[in-house]
Amino acid sequence: MSILEKNETRPSVVVDPNKPNLFHKPNRAVLVSIASVALLPLILGFAFIQLDIVNGGSLRPVVFEISWLFLAFLIISTSIGTGAPVIREAKFLPPTYLAVFLLFACIEFHTVVFVAPSAKMASYFLGIAFTAILLGLAAAALRRRIGDTFIAFVAWALFLAMLLHAPSWLWLYSLESQNPDFDWRSQLPGYPGLRMYGYSVEAGIAAGLGLFFLSEGQEKKRRMWLTIGVTVLWMLLFWGGGRGAYFSLFATIILVCLVVPKFARKMWLFCIATVSCGAGLSLLLPNPGGSYGFKRGVERTLNSSSLNEISTERVTVWVDAYGIFLERPFFGHGAAQYPRLTQYPELAVLEQTHNILLESLVSFGVIGTVALIYLLGKIWLTALLSLRDVRSAATIPMVLVATTLLTHGFFSGTFFHIHSMFIIALSLGVLLLSINAEQPTS
Repeated sequence: MSILEKNETRPSVVVDPNKPNLFHKPNRAVLVSIASVALLPLILGFAFIQLDIVNGGSLRPVVFEISWLFLAFLIISTSIGTGAPVIREAKFLPPTYLAVFLLFACIEFHTVVFVAPSAKMASYFLGIAFTAILLGLAAAALRRRIGDTFIAFVAWALFLAMLLHAPSWLWLYSLESQNPDFDWRSQLPGYPGLRMYGYSVEAGIAAGLGLFFLSEGQEKKRRMWLTIGVTVLWMLLFWGGGRGAYFSLFATIILVCLVVPKFARKMWLFCIATVSCGAGLSLLLPNPGGSYGFKRGVERTLNSSSLNEISTERVTVWVDAYGIFLERPFFGHGAAQYPRLTQYPELAVLEQTHNILLESLVSFGVIGTVALIYLLGKIWLTALLSLRDVRSAATIPMVLVATTLLTHGFFSGTFFHIHSMFIIALSLGVLLLSINAEQPTS
């Protein structure tokens, strides 16, 4: 082995000490892929405004989904091309995990072919889900090859993405602030809807919190920029009015504090300061209408007379979805079928049930839901509990991201929309090594 190779690799602990894995420096292809994660929202924001896609109606979600699919396949191709085979990563998984995954795949295939009222929609969702699985395996393979450096790259990309995207709001506001007919809830720069934009912002906040926790006291410049960046992201989140995102982030922070006492000791002042400053600054931003503004969200909550009204009719949707689940309780109706199953015309406009548990019950029944809980929960819970070991501290940004988006899935569609699904896949993918039979440590 040459001197250069010795400097570029580090030994890792594996099952067979005579065949150690080696960590490699990320090459240009990996750096380009990670940079694409950070730049995609900015590029989409610019394209939506410059090419007038914001006024394109159904063109907005088409361009959005194709762009995120391209990003996923770029990362998957990068993993394969850099000597980190995607499929081979599955060979490291425990046999029980693979058996449960096979069961879930069979249920999903059965519902698509024989049950789903819209086989076309179920097939498309199945394709997106399969891409997300490959993306997660690619992330796991790249982490196995590069080490925890890859986790830091992904966390920084998610954190910087929404900061780089923020100026596109200034451009859009300068163009449309005097247009009374402009729909500020759906005609966003780079996103089909305000709630979907909020998913990316909360993922950026979660990643920023993890990066600040990992920063050392002597890294004053890095900590300063992280403080400013997280404050700005809190400001954007409060301005967007996403109440479910607030709850999900606060619940995630509390949970990690309980599991990792050091996180509470180090982060309590940082969290209070950035949240307070972000909420205060959001009040200074213009309110273009709709559900924008922290103040408007608080007023809407306080003036609601029932839980259903507070939840913007979600309770009605959940009751309806539960009744649909009881019609086929074992294997479900197929993925993404709720609009075609509900008997209420006013609910048929919804793409999903705004609850990951009920959506799974409707789609895959009890058996498929138990399998899905095991598949996702095993990765998440193992990674969360491993944070008590100081050697796993590097994974905390991705644990925060995954926990936040999965928690938000109980109130919204983070499990359904392509970008949040792919972010969850990336975060769980880099955490996948926590359950692998053969895992490197750096």
